[in-house]
Order: sequence, then structure tokens, then C-alpha cells
Amino acid sequence: MSRPGRVTLILGVLGFALLLVLAASWDVCASRPVGAPQLQLRAHAEGPLLAGAASRPLAVPLPSAVAGYGVPRATAQAVAFPVRARALVLEAGRVRVGVVTLDVLVGDASLDGAIREAARALGLTDVWVAVTHTHSGPGGYAKNPVAQLAGTGLLHARAREAVVAAAAGALRDADQARQPVSLRFGESSVPELVGAREAPSDVDARLSRLVFLGNAGPVAQLLVFACHPTLVPRPPAGLDPDWPGRLAEMEDARGQGVTLVLQGAVGNASPALHGEPAGRLDAFVAGLASATDAVPLSAAASGLGLARVSVGLPGPDAGRLVPRLLRPLANNTLCAAAPAEATVALLRVGPLVLLGVPAEPSAAAGRVLEEAAGARRVVSLVDGYLGYVETPQHLAHGQGEAERQLLGEGFLDALARAASATRAEGP
Repeated sequence: MSRPGRVTLILGVLGFALLLVLAASWDVCASRPVGAPQLQLRAHAEGPLLAGAASRPLAVPLPSAVAGYGVPRATAQAVAFPVRARALVLEAGRVRVGVVTLDVLVGDASLDGAIREAARALGLTDVWVAVTHTHSGPGGYAKNPVAQLAGTGLLHARAREAVVAAAAGALRDADQARQPVSLRFGESSVPELVGAREAPSDVDARLSRLVFLGNAGPVAQLLVFACHPTLVPRPPAGLDPDWPGRLAEMEDARGQGVTLVLQGAVGNASPALHGEPAGRLDAFVAGLASATDAVPLSAAASGLGLARVSVGLPGPDAGRLVPRLLRPLANNTLCAAAPAEATVALLRVGPLVLLGVPAEPSAAAGRVLEEAAGARRVVSLVDGYLGYVETPQHLAHGQGEAERQLLGEGFLDALARAASATRAEGP
């Protein structure tokens, strides 16, 4: 190598070493500004309500990575129980909204955008993309590198295309199936099925049920319940939606229409049943189905309201995950993949006011968000994924999901300010 070449190589090595030193000592995201919430959408309509619902299989190519746990990640050669996209389209006046649930682990902002683009021709006022959070569903659909490493596996174009096609197709089918409906709403509690995996023993055991009743019977229902779908034995015999998909299929077979299961404040909430894994899953689904059927329902007035608000986010805080000396390097690594803003969405259908957030709030954090938005239930894992959300008190004492929250202490405050901005000023 010539002398100029050696000099260039040495300077390059020194420059690279300097970059490593800076990355390990200077936290790039520490001073990231957190802006004020920005209203993106607000719509409201009263009067007669139309609803349509449909489902389509997530026809991902096999073999498929199984999302839900760390490496080494299991590979499924078959589908043990159908994994699906389920959609509900609601219309009142000039407001039309689509809600789609996917039997997958976590959302991905890029995936959600692709689904909205594929359904653009429907002219919906807004679209909610929620996931059931099954830990035995298909992987390979997320572009976010942190999501790929943490649970979904490497991106595979055909798997992603299959998820987008199923979601958009279900929305189209639901839109075409719209018909006049009336509402029946009720709520109960199922504390025997769900418990906290970490102290404190604070979980939201409410089961909320909203039924859309057509002339010939139920068209669809929304169920809101919070519990991690981790009942399928590992490794699974094949792709499996765990309790949410199994409950939805059981309710459909009982004539309750298409059932969309929405996760409530699912942070730190796990199945409370004990015994053999296979037996626990069957018992959990049977118990929750019985509780669903037993929810006392009352006729409710219709009405449809929407709001969507964006807000800036604090940078990552790896202080609870790695030693002090490695925190800047870990924060900078996470910062490259962590969005600088998030959106929260409000959906009011008759008496049920839902606040969708792209995270997993604990029960305590969920109550903060519900109060801020004036919502009856917070819904986790809507329109992307940013990890767990805990209260500052739990973070300070290392309780609940404190050890798993990736963003800084101001995460809950940012979401709460956005939730407050979704409140309607008028009726």
C-alpha cells in the first residue's frame, strides 16, 4: 500500500473510532424536543347507524416465522388455528370509519400506512389498525428493525403483502356489507381470568361488549379485554391466534356476528389460570366466552365521533436496561429506530368511547389516559407500536412494566396530552 493510502486508512480508522466514542458518550436523543399535540382529524355525526363486518384469512406463505418471543425464533410449517384480519365499517351521516384487527404480535407504522393506502378507494374518514397481540402468530411483516429484533423476525415481502391484502380485503367486504343497525352495550368484570405478572397486582379486568344488531341478528361486536395472549404452548404446533382469535371464532359460531377483540390496558396483564398449557387455553376461552354471553346488555343510542392527534415523543431511555456506561450507546441505537412522534385516536360509537394508543399501557397508565381523553376504555396496540407505558411512580420504583419501557419518563405525559386534545369541544 502506498504512503497516501496508509495515511487515508489510518485517518479512516481514527475517524471511525471517534464516532464510536461519541456514540458511547453523547446521547443524541436526550434533548429531542417534545412538541405540543397537533389535531389531525375531528369528525362527528348523529343519526341512524350503518355497520358492516367481514373477515379474511392472513394467508402468509409457509413456512413462517412465529412472532412473539426472542431468538431463536420458532418456525411454523402449518396453521394450527386460523389467523385472520377482521374488519368493521361504521357509517353515520357523512362520517365513515373502518376498524381492522389483525392476529399478529405488534403493529408497524409502515404496515398501517400500506393498509390505509390499499383501502383508500373506500373513502373512509379514518381507519383504525389494531392487533390482538398473539404471541404465536405470523412474523416477517414489520419493517421497523427494533420490532424485527424484538419479536416479528426479519422482513419478508410476501408475508407483509399477505397481511396488507387481508386487511384491505376485509375492509372492502365490510364496507359492501353495511346495513342499518342498533346498539346494545354492557360491561362486566372477569378478575378470575387475568392477573399481574409483576408487582403491583393492578390489572384492568373489565370486559366491555358493544353489539351491532341488524334486522336478521347480530352483524358484529366489539369486545375490549386486556390479557396477554400467551396461552399457546411453545413452540406452537403452527400459527395460532391464541385466545383472541379462538374467542372470536367461537362467538361467530354462536351467531354473534364478526367479533373484533381489542386489547385494553394490556401492560402487565397475563392469564391467571394455572395447569397444563393446552388445558389453560381451552379453559380461558370457554370462561371468557361464558362471561361475554353473560354481560348484561342495554339498548344504546347511536352516534359516531372521531379524533386523531399527533404528539412529539421523548427519546429512548435504556437506563433500566443496560449499565450506566452503555446507556448513551444504547439510547443512540434505539433512537435511530424510535419514531419522534406518535398519534392517538379517539373513536366514539354510541356509549363506548375508545382511545387507541400505539403502545401497551399498564392498568394505572391506562386510567391516566382514559381520564385525559374522557374515554371509557383505552385500547392498546393501535396504529403502530412504541412499547410499554408506565406511570412515573412505577418507573421510579421499578414496578410493573418499568424494566420494559423503552422511551423516557415523559412518554405517558406526551400520550396524556395528546389524549386530552382528542376531547371534542362540542357535543
